[in-house]
Amino acid sequence: MKTSFSSKIIVLLLVSLMGVQCSKDTDGPITDLENPDQVPDPVPGDTRIVSGNPALNTFLITSNDESMYTVDAQTGQEQIIYTFPDLTDIEGLPEYDNGRIVVATDDNAVNAIDPNGNALVWDTPILEYDFNSLGVTEPVCVDGVCYAVGGTGVVVAMDEDSGTIKWYYTVNLEGELDDVLSEASTPIVYGDKVYIFSDEGFISDLLPYLHILDKETGSLLQRVTLPYEITGTPVLEDDILYLPAKNLYAIDVNTLEILWQFDAEAMGTPFFASGRIVFQASPPNDSISSRLYCLDAATGGLQWQIDTGADFLWSPLIIENVVFGIYDRPSGFVFDRSGRPFAVTLSDGEQLWYRDNVSVDHSPVYANGRLFFHGHDIDGNGDVDDNVGLMGMDANTGAVLWLNNSFRYQRSLPPLAIAQNGVFGPSYYRGN
Repeated sequence: MKTSFSSKIIVLLLVSLMGVQCSKDTDGPITDLENPDQVPDPVPGDTRIVSGNPALNTFLITSNDESMYTVDAQTGQEQIIYTFPDLTDIEGLPEYDNGRIVVATDDNAVNAIDPNGNALVWDTPILEYDFNSLGVTEPVCVDGVCYAVGGTGVVVAMDEDSGTIKWYYTVNLEGELDDVLSEASTPIVYGDKVYIFSDEGFISDLLPYLHILDKETGSLLQRVTLPYEITGTPVLEDDILYLPAKNLYAIDVNTLEILWQFDAEAMGTPFFASGRIVFQASPPNDSISSRLYCLDAATGGLQWQIDTGADFLWSPLIIENVVFGIYDRPSGFVFDRSGRPFAVTLSDGEQLWYRDNVSVDHSPVYANGRLFFHGHDIDGNGDVDDNVGLMGMDANTGAVLWLNNSFRYQRSLPPLAIAQNGVFGPSYYRGN
């Protein structure tokens, strides 16, 4: 039975959102990453900036059009493991749990694949198949249950072994299950609850909401109106929700009290580690550029900021005392992006390396001293076709170690890295 939400809490949240003013100064020194002269020469000896052991990395999971692949993390050698029917697009990131790959497809379904047997284990529609589906999210698997959102804003919880649906919930306020205008984000599973963020109406006055569900039953516990729809993937750490919704809000998930707010023109996905929050955002009243910001997670106080080029908001990662990010250098073509990877110190934003000769297509994926991207090694040998594809890089220097050009021009997912010590994805990966 779905329970109603508390109007007192909603009023508290709305009053807080309207009343809290940004007290953080977004002006100040800004480092320029674009100047190649700032790239330091390698220092003889140990030049490591992170301590990860690359030998722990076993394989990557990615795609090539309708096919799923595993790729040797050491050599880049690919192996096809399963191909979906023609014109079936793979949506979002894959999930890897208990030796299976779980992935969503644009027929409004979630699929489990055995990478060892190269076989489809189960294929479950999110209530019904829909080949015109938009907005299908990547699945998140926790404690033997996989959660995903379909193209009509229906959230499902599925048994990871069988694909059987345990419960479902719709973000549609009228309870409709087939409203194509109802969309929601990737579920966030935290404690005994599931957090869903629904979008505002595309052609209506529907407001964006936070839906808090019971993890076991899918019952609605609370529904909270948001000031803006989310513009990145929220982070939940230590009972604090870091909500990117045009601005960045730090919210106590138990009381829904806003602890602090950082204003921006547009906000990307935040990453939390070591008491800091890093993210890319467009400064207030600036819709054509971006900066990488580092804040104190407890207070929201600005620690440092650096220029990151045009307004595409990539998702940075914190590893030890290093932040890996992307500088956006667009070409002369509208909507064309050309990201350049870099590393700076978490403590003060000092540049460690910047690679203007490597162009990447997505946010960083880090695993045990290595970075993985789909992109272009501009200074590689031979024809351009030979230098575009999936690549492995040394995270300590930015050097390209291998490149597999089998993935050069087809539609490919950002890779997941499977290692002996865990599963690693971009900062917006919410899997195990």
